Amino acid sequence: MVRVFIILSLLFSFATAASLQAELKNILGKNSYQAKKKFLKILFKDENNFYLGSQIDIHKVLSTLNANNLFQLNFKSTRDLHISFATEQDAPLIFLKMLQNSLNTLGYSAISTEKVMKDSSGFLWKIKLKASKAIDPFQLANELNRQNCNITRLKRYSSTNWRYNINIKNIDIVPENIQYNKKITLKKPLNPYWIDIQRAKSLIIKSSKANNWHPYIVFYDKNLKILDNISKEIKSYNENLNIPRNAKYVKISDVYTLENLKRGLSIYISK
Repeated sequence: MVRVFIILSLLFSFATAASLQAELKNILGKNSYQAKKKFLKILFKDENNFYLGSQIDIHKVLSTLNANNLFQLNFKSTRDLHISFATEQDAPLIFLKMLQNSLNTLGYSAISTEKVMKDSSGFLWKIKLKASKAIDPFQLANELNRQNCNITRLKRYSSTNWRYNINIKNIDIVPENIQYNKKITLKKPLNPYWIDIQRAKSLIIKSSKANNWHPYIVFYDKNLKILDNISKEIKSYNENLNIPRNAKYVKISDVYTLENLKRGLSIYISK
């Protein structure tokens, strides 16, 4: 019986080590992993220290890699980064707001969406941005942790192509619910305004004369499918809009920069 227990323990230990090494290969990329394989086996020899229960503690792994300068993030010139963020939780608006806040905090603002998808497996947001280095996974992990989120898996396909799986079930960001049939003043935004407009019929947006607002307004359904959008390259101080049927959210921004909304906006939503 003792021999069986020892054998099972060894098998579990080998499986755990293999799983951790496979995760390291995902994080660093195949070529980088192979070049550093001997050092990584020494660095992570006590593999059980990098688990929380049966799950790999990605944050601790990233912290160890960062402390040993094992990330290769710099490029010789500015390049296009393609990054996918995925979550199993059914909260796309919260997920997007959390990621936008995190990326902005890390200094990434010129972000364009390449793909948005929601299905039974969860939600995915794929972005493109220009940068002289890849996003630092450890810095991003720290920023996500501050918002009660955590990376559950990370895959580096190439130096410019990454995918993050993120758990947001403990997040404390909530969608902005605005009272209907009442004028509401919105402060200068750090990110585009995202507002729940379910079952509303019309929307009036007014901008201060001190602003330089070039409207960029997008209506989404509950699955974040775009229903309608308004984009104007000329200044506007008043937008009176009918809300599309089945609209759940509206995103209000500026065609060029949010600095054009330094005095905020006022909105009136009619039900």
